[in-house]
Amino acid sequence: MKTASDQQKTNVQRLGEKMALDHGFLGVPTQTFDEGGRRQFAELLREGLSPETSLLEIGCGCLRTAYWLIPFLGERNYCGIEPHRDRVRWGLDLLFDDQVLRQRQPRFDHNAEFDLSVFGKKFDMVLAGSIWTHCSKSHIRTMLEGFLQNSNENAVFLVSYLPARSPEEDYKGTAWVGTSHVSDEPGIVRHSKSWIDTECTSLGLRVDFLDRKAFDGQLWLRVQRASSIGFPGRLQD
Repeated sequence: MKTASDQQKTNVQRLGEKMALDHGFLGVPTQTFDEGGRRQFAELLREGLSPETSLLEIGCGCLRTAYWLIPFLGERNYCGIEPHRDRVRWGLDLLFDDQVLRQRQPRFDHNAEFDLSVFGKKFDMVLAGSIWTHCSKSHIRTMLEGFLQNSNENAVFLVSYLPARSPEEDYKGTAWVGTSHVSDEPGIVRHSKSWIDTECTSLGLRVDFLDRKAFDGQLWLRVQRASSIGFPGRLQD
C-alpha cells in the first residue's frame, strides 16, 4: 500500500529512486533527483532555451536534466559529455522510451578531458550543473576555453557552483573531487567569485553571478562573451 509520501512523488522521482536502488549512488542526491533536473531545465528556459537551441551538457551523468531537455529540443540538438558510461546507460534505459530517442537522436561522448569539440558543432548553450563543485581551476579554464571555441557568438554558459566563503575554502588542488568513472569517494569543492571573474575577464568573457538559487544548495552563474548582445528570449534577471 502506498503512503501519502509515495503518492506525492512524481514519476521521474520514483524512477530516480529505482535507479539508485538498482545501481547505488548516482552522483546526485537521490532525494532531489526530480527537483534538481527540473530546476536546471527551468533556468535554461529563463535564459531563452527553445526547441531550436543547440545545447551541450557537461557532466550529464544519469540524465536527470536530459530527461527534460531531450524531448523538448529538436533533432540532434542535445549533446552530453559524461565519462561515467554506466550512468548514461542507466538513464537511457530507465528514463526514455525508444521512440523519443529515435526522434531526437541525442548524442553522447565519454571523454574525461572536458573536450567540447568532439561533436564538431557550435553550441548556443552549454550547461555545467554541479561540475564546478568538483573540478579544479585548470578544469574550469579548459571548459571556458572550450566554450569560446565551440559556441556561437551570443552563446550562454550556465554553471552551478559553490562560492568559497574564505581563502582556505578556495580550492587550489589539481584533481577532480567526488565520485566519477574512476572514484567512489564523495566530495565537493568551492571556488572564489573573484578568481572566476578574473579568469573569465582574461579570456574576453563576462560573468554574471545570479541571485537565484540553483539546486542542491548551489548558486547560478552565467558566462558569455564580453561582446555578446544577450541570448534571444532571455527573461530579465
